Amino acid sequence: MYTTLRLVAVCFAVAIGAGLIGQLWVVSLDILSLSEAARGVLFLLVALGLMGYQRLSLVLSAIICLPTVLTHPLTLSNNLLVTAQSALLALSLVLLVLHTRHMSDDA
Repeated sequence: MYTTLRLVAVCFAVAIGAGLIGQLWVVSLDILSLSEAARGVLFLLVALGLMGYQRLSLVLSAIICLPTVLTHPLTLSNNLLVTAQSALLALSLVLLVLHTRHMSDDA
């Protein structure tokens, strides 16, 4: 179950990263849109780390989701990327809790 949830987190991170980078085609090019695209690159890099078994990538995925989750509270948002980042944050926190149990089962 842990590995499956981790794979779901990878899929979320890749989809968010691709979505943030893909927004460059539909918004005006300014410093804000370029910084969001840079965050998209960070999501793609974190997705690579999520394929492993270390906690650092879980912590990093939670940290890079925080700015969006804090600026857009969990309301009925029409923005799919905000909802996906909220889901990734929750999933990362759950996986952090499960990580200690998963590692103690392997030992």
